[in-house]
Amino acid sequence: MKSLYSIKFISRIVPLAILTTFIVYAGITSAAEPAKPATGTQKTVPAAKETQPAAPKEKVSPILDPKDPKSILYLDTKGSLAGTGDPAKSGPASEAVKAGAGWHPTALAAAVLPKDKYGLVDWARAVKDHIVVPRHSLDPQEEEMPPLDMNVVIEAKSDFVNDVVYPHYIHTWWLKCEVCHPKIFIPQKGGNNMTMIEIAGGKFCGRCHGKIAFPLTDCMRCHVQPKKAAKK
Repeated sequence: MKSLYSIKFISRIVPLAILTTFIVYAGITSAAEPAKPATGTQKTVPAAKETQPAAPKEKVSPILDPKDPKSILYLDTKGSLAGTGDPAKSGPASEAVKAGAGWHPTALAAAVLPKDKYGLVDWARAVKDHIVVPRHSLDPQEEEMPPLDMNVVIEAKSDFVNDVVYPHYIHTWWLKCEVCHPKIFIPQKGGNNMTMIEIAGGKFCGRCHGKIAFPLTDCMRCHVQPKKAAKK
């Protein structure tokens, strides 16, 4: 009788043990391997959009051509077209034009004109680089006189500073001879007893320099020739 109960017990416990072992093994296997997404449900990541290259900025012409509507003569301080005088082509005029300025000097200076060490416009360099070509006269019928290519050495009174070389060429490019002679400078060697105190006070070279021409503090633009005493 006991053996019959043992057989029934064994016949019941063995399948239960096998089932338990299978469940445990299946759980370990599934934990070791990562779950794979079901077929057809995987989401595709969209490819990154290609960035379009920025359009190159249109270069501003360094030549101040009044016939060119894109000339810097007609730009405002932000570099945008302010107006050419024809609203049908360029829109309404800027505030500077309305005020009678014609073009904004700040925009002009900040564009292509060369600068000196002070950040001021180097007008002499602008002429030499053919960025500006000044008219010789408002009268188109008036005959143009070519610039005078002659340098004049002005000896400095101090032994510790170079002598001055005065270039007529760049000055007569802008001005006529009678602008300076004979009211400001006597056209005679040794006829002008100049001092820096007088020049700083607005006489001789000080009529322009320090006002509309480069400042007097830029000494080396005039005092360029070593003194003879220094060579000895």
